[in-house]
Amino acid sequence: MKKIMAAIIVLTLCLSFNHNVFAEEETLTIEVVHDSAPIPFKDIYVTLNNFKSYMSYKAISDIDSPQYLLQELCSTDADGFRKCADRYVVAVGRGVGGQIGDCIDLFLSNGQVIYCVIGDYKDNKHTDAANFTGKNGCCSEFIVDANLLRKDLKSNGDIGCGYHGWDSPVLFIRRYNRNYLTDNGGSEA
Repeated sequence: MKKIMAAIIVLTLCLSFNHNVFAEEETLTIEVVHDSAPIPFKDIYVTLNNFKSYMSYKAISDIDSPQYLLQELCSTDADGFRKCADRYVVAVGRGVGGQIGDCIDLFLSNGQVIYCVIGDYKDNKHTDAANFTGKNGCCSEFIVDANLLRKDLKSNGDIGCGYHGWDSPVLFIRRYNRNYLTDNGGSEA
């Protein structure tokens, strides 16, 4: 019953989060349309690289971890991506900071924005000295159901090649002070 209630709360939060935001760089907050309070954020600039890798959600096996709880609340879309409502679930380097469940946006150098949530962290030994990007230059590893992942994405290894506008380097990651697991009671409600 707790998992069902947590799923309802998470989906409600996911659906209520509006992506039409207006940045106020000086105050490091954004104003969310139809929401009474601004949501603070932090921009993390990364080394430019086009590559966007993927990992299987089945690699998350610790049933007592927040990563596992978030996966329990996610679904798989038609292309094999794990999503929390309309946000892609990704693994990032620990240099991005935050917690599992935090909302992040990937701002690409071509102006495209990919809406995500932190679903896991890359191991520090697999990232650069700042713990932002992987050895392959990737700063965002999309969490997928490998059995359902589109064949063209699986064979290429770079999911950025499969979507219009995604084949562009990540310029920066915006991490919001909003978490699907803890906001409004999260999984404890």
